[in-house]
Amino acid sequence: MNVKALDHLKESLQRFSLLEDEVWQDFSCHWEAMVFSKGEHVTEMGSIERYFYFVYSGVLRGYALNDGMDISFGFTYDGEFSGVYDSFLDQKPADWGLEALQKTETLRISFKSMMKMYDDHKSIERWGRVFNAKMLVGMGRRQLEVRNFSAEERFDRLYRDSPHIFQLVPQKHLASYLGMTPETFSRLRRQRMDEKRN
Repeated sequence: MNVKALDHLKESLQRFSLLEDEVWQDFSCHWEAMVFSKGEHVTEMGSIERYFYFVYSGVLRGYALNDGMDISFGFTYDGEFSGVYDSFLDQKPADWGLEALQKTETLRISFKSMMKMYDDHKSIERWGRVFNAKMLVGMGRRQLEVRNFSAEERFDRLYRDSPHIFQLVPQKHLASYLGMTPETFSRLRRQRMDEKRN
């Protein structure tokens, strides 16, 4: 097991709920290392998500197919939790999939183990509750952006709030995520970079 990855996982968990040493020892035993190659599907559409992931390094992309078009709608990278979360929670076939955009090192825990940890430890259950709330808030904000902001406004918010993502994710996927053509994305990026230089 990658000790650094486990340490990073513990730091991320502690942001939501403080874990006693004995709880961490029990919880950490249920995670296993998993590495995905570039282009590998972590979770296929139509399959049931059996695992919840922590990304130690690399990038994962959430995607769906709409009339045959591949649509990107989210990315997770170093220090973030991932997985097809709705399928994980209700153990039903996934409406969307998860793909590695580069070699990605993860830790993962099974649904069965996660539910057992919730039952066994109050602090783990608290972590799950706070994490779920954060996910719901994030989904609400994303819906607001999609409905109320123009593609250019969404670009500017992403450029301002997550500039590092422009180095991690291919342009075509970012354009899809923002709901614009790759050409429009390229033009806006060029404009913002020119403005930054001047």
